[in-house]
Amino acid sequence: MVRASLVVTAALLSGCATTEVWFPEQQKILITGNTLVYDGAITGGAVLEAIRIVRESDQKIDTLRITSPGGDMEAGIEFGYFVKENNWDVVVSKLCFSACANYVLTAGKNVEVKKDSLIGWHGGAKQDDELWKHSVPIDAQEQFFAYLNHLRIKETKFFETIEVDQHITNYGQTKNTSCQNNQTIDGWHYTIDDLHHMGVKNITVQGDKLLTELDYNNEPVHSCLMPSLFN
Repeated sequence: MVRASLVVTAALLSGCATTEVWFPEQQKILITGNTLVYDGAITGGAVLEAIRIVRESDQKIDTLRITSPGGDMEAGIEFGYFVKENNWDVVVSKLCFSACANYVLTAGKNVEVKKDSLIGWHGGAKQDDELWKHSVPIDAQEQFFAYLNHLRIKETKFFETIEVDQHITNYGQTKNTSCQNNQTIDGWHYTIDDLHHMGVKNITVQGDKLLTELDYNNEPVHSCLMPSLFN
């Protein structure tokens, strides 16, 4: 997820060999018909592999089918740009959380969320510095925040390009009415009307409603529904 991947980045920048690092499980990336299937964490290497597979394919790809708990923010932004530039539809199968929701779901031409799926946001590059400080070792913070400034500029430009409200990544942290306020939870999701208001115009959800919890790779993921923000 976002926080874990950025802690790894900070550890690598600082050269700290004793800091615990996070290694994602192997992704599944393949093409079937007109669809790129991506299942797994978002990492720089996996996104580059996905782009290469598409460019080498004889198929005309127009859809991304994704299942992801999130991952590296900068890689997520680049993946989102690739989706946007190719005018792809995005199909969420089971899970799209963190960097997946921030940068991939928001970039889709049309977004379809399959039945019994969970989507969730839990912060972005412009979230409050105090939240980042809890995630980054003290001796790595100077280098990390220099990197974060670069990432904030990049994220702002991305959301301007796709014409989506950048605060989609952090309303759950800043609104007094946030569904997170009285519970410990991984992230949040929005009503369809609020997603439309923020610029995610063409999104449909199969079934009655989104899941608020599921297990992914034997780990629970929870996402609460934000009250309507833009009445």
